[in-house]
Amino acid sequence: MKSLTLSALIGSHPLGALASFGLLRLVSAIDPLAKLAFVQRDDWIASLESSVVTDEAKLIEVLSHWLKTNDLDEALGWATDVRMERSAYVKALDKAITASPSVRSEFLSSLVADGAVDTQKGLVKPSAFYMVSGQQSFLGGLREILAQARTSPEAIFQEAVFGPWRYRVRSHSLGWDPNTERLHALRSFAPTSEKPSCIAGAVLLAFWALPTMPAMSNEGRPQTIGFARRGRDQYFCWPIFSKPIDAPELTTLLQVGAKGWRCGQGLRSGIEAVFESSKFVFGQGYAVLRPARAIRSRSVVSG
Repeated sequence: MKSLTLSALIGSHPLGALASFGLLRLVSAIDPLAKLAFVQRDDWIASLESSVVTDEAKLIEVLSHWLKTNDLDEALGWATDVRMERSAYVKALDKAITASPSVRSEFLSSLVADGAVDTQKGLVKPSAFYMVSGQQSFLGGLREILAQARTSPEAIFQEAVFGPWRYRVRSHSLGWDPNTERLHALRSFAPTSEKPSCIAGAVLLAFWALPTMPAMSNEGRPQTIGFARRGRDQYFCWPIFSKPIDAPELTTLLQVGAKGWRCGQGLRSGIEAVFESSKFVFGQGYAVLRPARAIRSRSVVSG
């Protein structure tokens, strides 16, 4: 097993962490023994261990090939938007499951909190990772990013995984990247007149991580693994681990949640820190993840 440092995937950044999780899930399809960890440099940097993906060129080749398959088309092509009438959702899910256990059924079941329905419009309630509204479309936005990424996949993934992040793709980051929040007070012109930009490869990899953190319904209320509530506010929380773990272990780790990451007043062996990013909601349903902060670490305990 060789270790490959993914220098642009920063564990303390919500999009960086999500993209790291998605990358492990993707590489595990060709190397089930692949593992992910975070190493401390100036920050927590993702590191991939694999006997198949052993260097930078091979990883870019694997990621570029992924864009040429129809996996992402399957995951994104089942509807115009995630929010739909429940009867339409159930029909789409039944069709995907009947066809065979597939990429589509994984994402259908993880993106919707089945059983939680908007009483005013009768639409299913989506995952907490759904942060768009109005003219923006979650699935449509991802399809737009995918189309642009396919024009230069090697460059897209080189930027996303090894950096630097230059934000060359003109598309919305779906609210997952705090760096793309356009604040009025910090600009000399209205953000609405500025074309949004994103790290396309990181957003696509982050999307690929979502089946590890599915949405669900609790007595008719939507809940998404990875998100915690304090009062009316929501926070995305994730662990930083120095012990390399494989894809099934990652899924288990994410799904046990913050209580499972603790040991007394500290953290379990192998877990170095826990970060959280507040989900700031504005307008009519738009949201963005704010810059993260460490709420627990081996040197600092808070919250």
